[in-house]
Amino acid sequence: MKRILILLTLAWLMLGGLQARETPANSFSRIGGYRHSKVTVNFAKQALQSAGEFKVWLSNMMVMGLSGFDNNPPGDDCNPNAGLGAVYPASACVEHLFGAGPWVGGIVNGTRYVTEGYNGNLGYGYMIPEIRDTARDRMWTTSEPDSFPDNDRPGFYKTATNRRDVDDDGDGKINEDELDGLDNDGDWVIATDDIGADGIPDSLEYDDCFGEYDPVTNPDPAYDNWTPTKEDRCHPDALGRFPLMRDKNKYTEKNGIPDHGEPHVDEDYAAYSDNDIYCNATDTFRTPSYSDHFPLGIKVWQKSYAWNSSFAENIIFFEYSFINVGRNIIRDAYVGFFADMDVGPINRGSYWTRNYAAYLESVRTAYIHNPVDRGSTPLGLTVLKTPRPLDQLTYTFQWHDFDPPCGGFEDEELYSCMSCEAFGFTNCVKPDQSQYALDDTRFGFYFGPFNGDSTEGFRPGDTLKIAVALVTGDGVEKGDKNLLANARKALLIYSNDYRKPKIPPSPCLDTTIGFKKVTLRWRRLGDERCVTLDPLEAWDDSNKFIDALPDTHWRRINPPPGHVKGGRYFEGFRLYRSEDPAGSKSSFTLVKQFDVADGMFGYDTGIDTFFVDTNLFRGKTYWYSVTSYGMPTLSIIERPDSLGNVTYDSLVTDGGESDVLENAIRVNLPFSVSEQLGEVLVVPNPYRVDEDYTLENGGWEGRRSTWSEGNRLLKFIHLPRKATIRVFTLAGDLVTTLEHDAGNEDRGELEWNILSESNRALASGIYVYTVESDYGRQIGKFVLIR
Repeated sequence: MKRILILLTLAWLMLGGLQARETPANSFSRIGGYRHSKVTVNFAKQALQSAGEFKVWLSNMMVMGLSGFDNNPPGDDCNPNAGLGAVYPASACVEHLFGAGPWVGGIVNGTRYVTEGYNGNLGYGYMIPEIRDTARDRMWTTSEPDSFPDNDRPGFYKTATNRRDVDDDGDGKINEDELDGLDNDGDWVIATDDIGADGIPDSLEYDDCFGEYDPVTNPDPAYDNWTPTKEDRCHPDALGRFPLMRDKNKYTEKNGIPDHGEPHVDEDYAAYSDNDIYCNATDTFRTPSYSDHFPLGIKVWQKSYAWNSSFAENIIFFEYSFINVGRNIIRDAYVGFFADMDVGPINRGSYWTRNYAAYLESVRTAYIHNPVDRGSTPLGLTVLKTPRPLDQLTYTFQWHDFDPPCGGFEDEELYSCMSCEAFGFTNCVKPDQSQYALDDTRFGFYFGPFNGDSTEGFRPGDTLKIAVALVTGDGVEKGDKNLLANARKALLIYSNDYRKPKIPPSPCLDTTIGFKKVTLRWRRLGDERCVTLDPLEAWDDSNKFIDALPDTHWRRINPPPGHVKGGRYFEGFRLYRSEDPAGSKSSFTLVKQFDVADGMFGYDTGIDTFFVDTNLFRGKTYWYSVTSYGMPTLSIIERPDSLGNVTYDSLVTDGGESDVLENAIRVNLPFSVSEQLGEVLVVPNPYRVDEDYTLENGGWEGRRSTWSEGNRLLKFIHLPRKATIRVFTLAGDLVTTLEHDAGNEDRGELEWNILSESNRALASGIYVYTVESDYGRQIGKFVLIR
């Protein structure tokens, strides 16, 4: 149905005389819908940005989602034929994004112009990478581990390069330059072109082809030197031929180009995340050319960051730098995004028609959600930073279907939309779409105006920087890790310069089992088994609340060597319990909280390190965990203007908490010993091999992910303190003999792996068991069904 609507809409637009752009730029065609581009932009690149369960396809044409891959990304576990544009959670195969991309609009010499990275109404875009760029200038990736030291390298290379706020290459500059492989700071010379993609000079290389380095017989063991007249005898192609070593993008050593990773080539940048992706494009591209496109003269850098941990698992960050590379002053510039977020599980037909759009004003987040199809999760776009204070901007949020919200697609109309002039500057934020009137909805979300530091306009050479985040969650405002909470988290992470918040370590935890009770003790100082840092001594140099305290305060006295700012940020313990046999993270519930009694934050209940959990059930599995949590953090963003005035945005966020699974302990509360004859039972009875007795299903045979035949277990319960158990076939043949001795423990149960004394699996049938103890002899039966 969606395809039919798209075709009808396009037919109406073409026949109705609204051909605002007769020649499309780059086409982001819907499958079976929009026509394909007349020009193939074959130098476009794509990359999958991933934050754990949250993944999105990016393109160096500034388009994200399915449209960034011409609607046909590589297959994945959800769809082997064509992947998803954006998915969360990845394991649930919920699609989120057909296409989205940035817009820039402004006034040049009195005329309004707009450059769209992605216009999903008609399926075109005008931000394209320059075809003259080499492959290394199109899309680059790196990650935090790339900045780690490598002890396997010689001399200088042992040092951790690419550290933040450090002069890594010793050139006297802390550039933190772009990840582009170019000699931006001008200190590269061809003599230093001795290492390439492998990061190893020839003299230290070794390869299975011809062995170790020899200056005469084997000067290039890895065959990675650029030698255009020489054959690569080490890496034949698919047909077995040996190619000439003339591709400078493949043979990076001695190629005369300052490839990224070589010494003295702007190594003063650092990876922020587990997956940094950089790319750039312009609206002044020479190929292809369009007579109806007026370029604003913009080059745009897109940087995206993602983490595969709980630090930012539902967030992907984007920084955009819009550089005026033209000759004109751009006045009253607006930036923003067009987003066609098709949300829903891909196994439900026409899921994209059951969407609604809405706006969370408190966190400046526009989003789309599917309230009908079970398992759907929302996707939103959050504004994090602009050159002006966020509360001084005009925000335009307009959702719609295929009808243009501002009358048409001429630049004049598009700019009127972005600036809110089309809505009288009063109805800039459209009321949320009704969840009872769902549709194939998309939205435009724009903000501004921006006139540069001079307030006269966006001048040639000026750069307009913004930061946004794609945010998802398990719900909008409810549920674990919801969209609203993650938008707030994105603001905090960005304001802290992507530095992970300080989280105090969990304390050491011990348990002692009693009669229907478990005694818990933690923070056992001096216990040699406990190697964890004492949570109360954890120090944070950046906490502004603590830094404001006097030096005599207990949080600041006796700082660790080298620390003069901040202080001890520990605020309390939280005790959790789970009754889920599998101990899943979401199953833990809070039992009690212990907060530092200092009159500053929290409940001031006082700290304790001892707790007894009573009235428990015998034969049941419990999990316990004690986490540590820190003080709230204060983030302040300074926003100076050209006159030297400074305004501030501030955000107070709860302190970080250690992971509930960090010190989680499983406690199997045993059945008590029996002190009389005839109480012994076998569980389960019957035992069926086709049943699931793993922890996830309430059993005791371990976790489902690691289960094997050797995990099968029967339990004898209500045993005397000391007993001998024998198992027989109905014919009287002895199967096995088991000894039980609980000693001083109140443990009246014994597990058996259902194997004979010769370690063979038992056949289906009825089996007889005897229990002999000081109380006498008990006889019973159990059934095994295979």
